[in-house]
Amino acid sequence: KQRYQRRVRGAEKAYRHTQVYYKLLCNIECTKLRLTKYDDEIYSQYQMSFPRTKIDVIDEDKLKSVGGKRRWRSFCQQWEHHLEDYSFGTLLRIDCKLGYSESNTTLVPRVQFLAIEIARNRQGLNLVHYGKKYENTTAQKVENEEEDKEDSSHSSPPGEGDPPAS
Repeated sequence: KQRYQRRVRGAEKAYRHTQVYYKLLCNIECTKLRLTKYDDEIYSQYQMSFPRTKIDVIDEDKLKSVGGKRRWRSFCQQWEHHLEDYSFGTLLRIDCKLGYSESNTTLVPRVQFLAIEIARNRQGLNLVHYGKKYENTTAQKVENEEEDKEDSSHSSPPGEGDPPAS
């Protein structure tokens, strides 16, 4: 049961992360966006490690291949002592021109997400989202459903029993 609860909390955290990141892309010019204090180092190391990797549309087969996993594992482990949650599962958009959806995401370690998204931002590939009106209809629907449950049950005060904030 605890393992299941950890997975649920992890999935919720990954989902919240996607919402925050996409909102940033819609509201801040991506070429000026900094995701960590290590952006310059991550980008430099990424360019040296993956100089010819196509990042506008990710080739999942190459990314998840045995050779791809080995190269990325080596890259990611360099950041183990520098980035908190460096290996945390994070949703990466496959096609950077599109928003987050089930068909346009793949799960990757956090530092891999950072490397690819920093590169996309530096190269201006995420500019297509800048200025878009951000609408989080899925999250709003979930919040409304939760409010309805709370109003009907009155078994616990709002917010009680929620997972701790990270």
